[in-house]
Amino acid sequence: MLRPDDYEQVGLLLAGAARAVADDVRALAGRLPEDDGRRLFAEFVVGQADDCLARPSRTLLRGRDRARTLRALYERLDRLQGTPGAEATTTASP
Repeated sequence: MLRPDDYEQVGLLLAGAARAVADDVRALAGRLPEDDGRRLFAEFVVGQADDCLARPSRTLLRGRDRARTLRALYERLDRLQGTPGAEATTTASP
């Protein structure tokens, strides 16, 4: 069992990675037309991520939430990469 400080440290690492991927998702989605469903869904996923990352991560449950958020962001990034009109170099690495 980890100490609360350890959970918080893991949460901070996950949050940093999630914010980097969210920036890439936001950038790629911004290149799509405003009425494109892929853009709308990407904006929704990034909004959910922002909500999750705004809460402190001092428990295992919150750490799992951040890990799931990071996974959802990577899934969205994968779907946006290679999309016509949204090609760009991203900073996040899988």
